[in-house]
Amino acid sequence: MAHLDNVPNLTPKHLRAVVALARYGSFVAAASSLRISQPGLSRIIQQSEAMLGVKLFARGTRSVAQTEAGRTFIPAAERMLGELQQQTQKARTLDGEMRGQLIIASLMSISHHVLPAALVAFRRKHPKMFVEIKEGLASGVQEDVRSGIADFGIGSAIGLSEGLVADSVVNEPCYVVLPRRHRLSRMESPTLKDIADEPMISMPSDSGLRRTLDVFAGERGVVLDHSIVINQFGSLFDFIGRGLGISIVPASALPPSRAFPIVVKPLRPAITRRIGIIRLSERSPTPASEAFLAIFRPRFLAATGPRRMAG
Repeated sequence: MAHLDNVPNLTPKHLRAVVALARYGSFVAAASSLRISQPGLSRIIQQSEAMLGVKLFARGTRSVAQTEAGRTFIPAAERMLGELQQQTQKARTLDGEMRGQLIIASLMSISHHVLPAALVAFRRKHPKMFVEIKEGLASGVQEDVRSGIADFGIGSAIGLSEGLVADSVVNEPCYVVLPRRHRLSRMESPTLKDIADEPMISMPSDSGLRRTLDVFAGERGVVLDHSIVINQFGSLFDFIGRGLGISIVPASALPPSRAFPIVVKPLRPAITRRIGIIRLSERSPTPASEAFLAIFRPRFLAATGPRRMAG
């Protein structure tokens, strides 16, 4: 048996605090993510460092940086938290009733329609599971998975951080969305040049979708007019329906037919984004993750595929 006398008495509370501070680099942001006070987080970090006998962080006036000891210890803390969560969920399934927590990091477009539909079916089968959805941009989804905060993510499969893998990867097409009586609504497939002078309703400039669109347009000598910027797809389609502009959105974000007074058209040439289900390569999926993904995956693949849309 391993000798445990010299093992520090670190609890999951200490590990979560250390991982959160490493991720955010700020006591204010990390405390907010953990839903504790800043002084409370500071005390937990001090306790952790005292038990380990090393400084994990170098405090600056406005930011926090990891020390060499911190850079060594923090990945181990992330692995310990992930393993604890996985084994806890396995234990909770022994009575035949799945319990515990499932945290999913997701692009906003996926959480708009596809994720809720899968969650309805999942909750019917596993009503005692607690589910948290962390919506974010592509970089945030990857970071939530890499840090162990999320069990898995649905996001960009391009430029994955070390230690991340993606499966069920698709090249999801984007579509032009127009007000129902727009002058371009009679065209079968509008081009980028057709929409170049139209006011656009767009996602923020730091979103992966916006960057994809701007790069694609720039390579073809087109500058899109992002006249209104918004970060909710439901509001975006409402704005289009009211004639405030047009948009280019991925297939998975398209609303149900006739939910808004809009017309959806394929874009020429096609714009796609590469997305998939992201997880840590070294961690096996938890039983809860496997159960959810069995429900989610076919819906995801169907929603992100090409389709013919009527006006």
